[in-house]
Amino acid sequence: MNGNDFTNYISELDTPQVEDYEFFTQNQTSGFSFEIHRKYAEDSKLYHYKCYGELKSIPPETVSDVYNDLEYRKKWDSYCNELYVTSETKEEQVIYWRVAYPWPLSHRDYVFSRRSKILEESAEAPKTWCVIGKNSEERVVDEVKGVVRVNQYEQTMTFRANEAGSGTKVFLYYFDNPGGALPTWLINWAAKTGVPSFMNNLQKACEEYTKK
Repeated sequence: MNGNDFTNYISELDTPQVEDYEFFTQNQTSGFSFEIHRKYAEDSKLYHYKCYGELKSIPPETVSDVYNDLEYRKKWDSYCNELYVTSETKEEQVIYWRVAYPWPLSHRDYVFSRRSKILEESAEAPKTWCVIGKNSEERVVDEVKGVVRVNQYEQTMTFRANEAGSGTKVFLYYFDNPGGALPTWLINWAAKTGVPSFMNNLQKACEEYTKK
């Protein structure tokens, strides 16, 4: 992970890079609107996803607080079983995350690194946040019997105030290979429903956060 990663992801807010992606779906509610593009990966038989949209009435400062607050995530994300920082430096957090899958599927867990960058407001663009999460090679948490360790994962979120100044413009990149004996059609279906569900839950969590 390097500085170019941040630059590339931040640029997607203004210039979406979807030439080798196909349009997948779009959603619009009173709280958010977005469209999703996807790219098929031959090696994993799964899709990489890019999501572009807006949280219409949530300021980016609130989005940052909610997205980075691990304790609060455990309250609004019903699939989040465990979530905590295992180690931390000025540049990076290493995080353990266990996700509850519906019965009879085994739960999944992740060890991933998270790096953040904030570009202060300039003549070219308003203040911009970028949070990159990728699976980590560090074995800081032992694997648990009956829980499948996920070794291919990335979720990156970049955001800033929208043009109206009333909400947040968002770019989300997502890839997750949950492993185990799951058919690829089921994994792809879960991603199709999971990304919109995540955005919907994030928007609601932000609304509740402002009431705290």
